[in-house]
Amino acid sequence: MKLEDIKIFSKVVELGSFTAAAKAFDIPRGKVSRKVNELEQHLNTQLFHRTTRSLSLTNHGETYYKQIIQAIDIIDSAGAQVSRDNPALTGRVKLGLLPSTYTHVQPTLFKFQDAYPEVQLDIRTITNGLEDLINQGLDIAFHSGSLGDTNLVAKHLLAIERCLVASPEYLARYGSPQDSSELVEHDAVCFRHPSGHVEEEWPMNGIVVPVSPRLICDSIGFIMSATMEGRGISYLPRVMILEELANGSLVEFLPSEDVYREDGWLLYPPRQTLNQASRTLIDWIVNDSIRLAGEE
Repeated sequence: MKLEDIKIFSKVVELGSFTAAAKAFDIPRGKVSRKVNELEQHLNTQLFHRTTRSLSLTNHGETYYKQIIQAIDIIDSAGAQVSRDNPALTGRVKLGLLPSTYTHVQPTLFKFQDAYPEVQLDIRTITNGLEDLINQGLDIAFHSGSLGDTNLVAKHLLAIERCLVASPEYLARYGSPQDSSELVEHDAVCFRHPSGHVEEEWPMNGIVVPVSPRLICDSIGFIMSATMEGRGISYLPRVMILEELANGSLVEFLPSEDVYREDGWLLYPPRQTLNQASRTLIDWIVNDSIRLAGEE
């Protein structure tokens, strides 16, 4: 019985399926099934109740899982203690980023990799952190909005505030709206969500305000550049456009409006199931978000 096999078993429990565990380890599903079967044979007991639609722990499986999680934590803690004497952190981290977070998170990730050059960052584009962390077998994922009911660990990073912006040229040509009710009279550059929903109504002042989309795109980066080119007004996360607001390529208007805010989260499974590189990156991102929040 190898530690790798025990970790595969714990990942199946954590993610709820052999397929998800296989994706997490980038191995064939058949290997996961075989390793669990071998573990059951070694222990001479059944760990899972299996049906075509569900997978659940037996009583013996639940008892075994609680014990091995503690053992994995002790082993990983011992490894972390040894690694303090050896600063060369190694390993691979599979990280899910929302398209809207790339520009903001990239400097943090590059600083991390400069500090730990032996760590491989495997970055995936995701649409929903809650779902994609499991479906793609990720170690860490960003998520915005509500959390719902989840067994994942969720670290609050920041409150993402939207702001109404346009280019100086657009406002000089068409004028600046004096009230949210005037937004519908202007060309709007609107975001299309992965679900297909188009933001044709912008939440503010406790209501949703209708706008008139001239351009629709599922890329926040495209929306930002189109707005800078004077193609219309947009409703963008402030944290993404701090530099553009500072250099004047985008201008905020109606700043007194009660704009929309949503929470940004960092999601990950219980830390015991993550390698040292993933745990170090989690702490790095959280600490950097605290530092950035203090600068705003």
